[in-house]
Amino acid sequence: MNLKFQTPKDGNYFFGYYDKSPLNINNSKLLACKSEFMNRIVEKDDILDIGYFDYKDSNEFIKLTETKSWNWQQGCMLQWFGNDYDTKIIYNDRIDDKFVTIIFDTQTKEKEILPMAYYTASSAGDFILCIDNERHCFYRGGYSYKGIENLVKKVALLENDGIWHINTKTKETKQIITLKQMVAIKPLSNMKEAVHYVEHLMISPNNKRFAFMHRWQTSDSGIYARLYTVNIDGSDLFLLNDSGRMSHYSWRNDSEIVGWGGLSNPINSLRKYKNIVKFFIKPLMPLYKKLSGGNSVDGNTKISAMISGDSYIVFTDKTNKKVRLATDTLTKDGHPSFSKIDDNLMITDTYPNPNDDFKEELILFDMDKKEIVSKLKLKHLEEFASSAVRCDLHPKWSHDGKYICVDTLDKGYRSIYVYEV
Repeated sequence: MNLKFQTPKDGNYFFGYYDKSPLNINNSKLLACKSEFMNRIVEKDDILDIGYFDYKDSNEFIKLTETKSWNWQQGCMLQWFGNDYDTKIIYNDRIDDKFVTIIFDTQTKEKEILPMAYYTASSAGDFILCIDNERHCFYRGGYSYKGIENLVKKVALLENDGIWHINTKTKETKQIITLKQMVAIKPLSNMKEAVHYVEHLMISPNNKRFAFMHRWQTSDSGIYARLYTVNIDGSDLFLLNDSGRMSHYSWRNDSEIVGWGGLSNPINSLRKYKNIVKFFIKPLMPLYKKLSGGNSVDGNTKISAMISGDSYIVFTDKTNKKVRLATDTLTKDGHPSFSKIDDNLMITDTYPNPNDDFKEELILFDMDKKEIVSKLKLKHLEEFASSAVRCDLHPKWSHDGKYICVDTLDKGYRSIYVYEV
């Protein structure tokens, strides 16, 4: 991986999550967000500039618009809008006390407003999937937006929360998943009185199914996660992983998902029972954290891996086939994604490592050979390493698989790096 461009130091530039590409279809323009600060959480009136670089010819940031709906981890869900990935962009904003989606024409500067903030969009741009950010903000501060406090939704289980489908042409909005539906599937005692929500929606390459996580907070202050797949209309729901341990994932192709998590084992299964969590697991958590390194965002250690069984896992959709991947090579949680041109190539990263001067790794992995093709390390600021303002690399592919973009604090300020593969 060869560094081809880095944003200038005249501001704090970043893009956001790892499932969206900042590069347009011919790799001539690099989308970017620009913030006036980098050292605190985002407040409701903080404005984020949205623009792009003609990065092969200039390092000038060309502002297009701005938003008040953003966070450090996912930005404003900015990306080029399909299906041409060149003339329009899509992002979230807050207008008239509502979180909304904006489709912005970069040539005419016209805005089209959709009635909810989106989470993920189809590759053709004909539909988006959404969660309720008015509720998400109460329980997932680092992955939500401020500015609207609808206290009616600040409840542990809001049964009519869930996932919505919006037709981008007609603006028809339909709920396709509800929390009431989720908690009725294989109910567990640890669900009682827990805070429930859904997140991390990702659509399959052929736009026929999507994956998401149903998560709830357990009495040991941990998170129990289930990974599901489902048809775009909400039918044919399939529980893909019920170990309780599931982190970041990505569709490799239309039938396989690769993600970081654990398989069901006797220890993980104990977390399904509320009383066992309360009287057995919770008292042992301080010892477990001490033995496993204690850094909640540092991925994994040999001890924690032995206890939890966490690793990268290859899941085959609508089956019980689960295969652990490269357990001796890829040993820490990261943000995996695949080249659209060659799904044998996976890019992923690691969190700031306190045992390596808080550096993060960028890893290009060959799925067939089960080996690392290329790896490099980037610096991170220690003061932000375990906080909500940390800067994950969140590696993102170009549409043609020739470039990889990352957000980084490598130079002491927020930057976007563009690497040629």
